[in-house]
Amino acid sequence: MPPSKPLVTVAELEALIHNWGASPGKPVDRFYALRLAINFVVMVLAATWLLMDPESIARTLSTDADNMVRIKSYLYFRGWFVFGILGVGCYAYFKNWYPAIVFSCCLLIGAMNLISDLFTIYPERLANPTPFFTSFLLIRIVLLWVMYMSVKNASRMPSGIDKINFFLPFKRDLDFSN
Repeated sequence: MPPSKPLVTVAELEALIHNWGASPGKPVDRFYALRLAINFVVMVLAATWLLMDPESIARTLSTDADNMVRIKSYLYFRGWFVFGILGVGCYAYFKNWYPAIVFSCCLLIGAMNLISDLFTIYPERLANPTPFFTSFLLIRIVLLWVMYMSVKNASRMPSGIDKINFFLPFKRDLDFSN
């Protein structure tokens, strides 16, 4: 068999991928810290609620007594799971420890948890939705969107003390290019 000729030369490959990855000319995403802070606060409140009152949450989700026991245990576990995810996400963000990969995993886990909850936890509630339940589902979708934006703009993440500067969008006279 004759030696195979490459389909693309090195110069052609370089021309194809030269715009991939982080662009040094793009400015810092000014809303990055604010979006993550809102996501963090909502998730801490939700995890605390899951840990402190899983029984009343289970009562709102199901009327079957056997199912309520299962849901209560599941919700308690979910509260600790959310705190664990928050810890890993905060570590990745503040230590710059592969934040795009960690946030991608958080996005994937959050989406899979929502889909799983729709089929295992929420079926009875979906049959008779309330405005509170509808807004709860919308909040979960918005939080997933925030995680998507965090993954998408990971190369534009603020650095240093600006990672916790929630007033970064209001700064005018500073250069925000990394």
